[in-house]
Amino acid sequence: MQYYTKQELQGAGRYTGKCRIGNWNENDTLDEVRLKDYIAKKETGSLKMDKFQKRMNTALQKVELTSVVADEYVRFGDVFQLENLSSGAVVSVDVENKDPRAAENSCAVSASFILEPCARNTFTLEKYAPPASSVLTLTYDDDLLHYGQKVKFVVNAAAQGDAAAAIKLKSYPVSTTHFAKFSRFCEVVASGNDSYECVFEVLTPDPTKRLVSEGVPVMAGAPIVLLHSQTNQCLSVEGHSLMNDFGKELELCGHTCASKGNSFLMEGLATGKPLAMSVKAPQDSNIFAIVGAGV
Repeated sequence: MQYYTKQELQGAGRYTGKCRIGNWNENDTLDEVRLKDYIAKKETGSLKMDKFQKRMNTALQKVELTSVVADEYVRFGDVFQLENLSSGAVVSVDVENKDPRAAENSCAVSASFILEPCARNTFTLEKYAPPASSVLTLTYDDDLLHYGQKVKFVVNAAAQGDAAAAIKLKSYPVSTTHFAKFSRFCEVVASGNDSYECVFEVLTPDPTKRLVSEGVPVMAGAPIVLLHSQTNQCLSVEGHSLMNDFGKELELCGHTCASKGNSFLMEGLATGKPLAMSVKAPQDSNIFAIVGAGV
């Protein structure tokens, strides 16, 4: 709130702006201070508009996707996009939209309709190494991605600017402190805290083919399901829209969408079908594809 002296108020209708009455010297000094402060911030790039423009330039800088080689298989080290086949949106990270809780060290993740490959919507793969040898955890020596393999999705380092620590997709079980803001399912973020909560298992959408497809290399563009290892929920785009600095986007969460009927499951158990083959198939919101250049 700006205060005026009695002389300024009484002379407002009779005096021009050049007439020096009241605290004119203080007003002129404050104007000079504001101008000097503006010039200093503009030179250092600390204006709010400059910060916003720098943020957009960093997040939306163009990135070259890895070209699919002759065999069209996905390899560790490839730069790719995660596209949800039902909505056509790609998984994107907003590095500046951080969790205010310092211990979380995480930022927001959504499904964006900006399909052009850029820093915020490209990822690389990292193998999951179990802390001890485990028969149940499949490991492979080659650089190909296989069905049934547990991996971590690392955000492109270009999206973080000068940050050195890598951030990875991460999901939490539903609790009073962690939940998706709109669907109230498992929250999905990008975090710099590496743990088992960052591990996803790549599966084929058809549950009846998961046993025979285990160990088969994954082809670029093939439909896949990303099962979170800790919560046992699939990555999903439910269709809840949200607004951020990049425009209208969709919420990304952890939730396995399947039909609510039990007739298929009970019929399989009655006929002696293994439980692994009686699992309901996930719906379209759970189906993704790893997209590279030329796919």
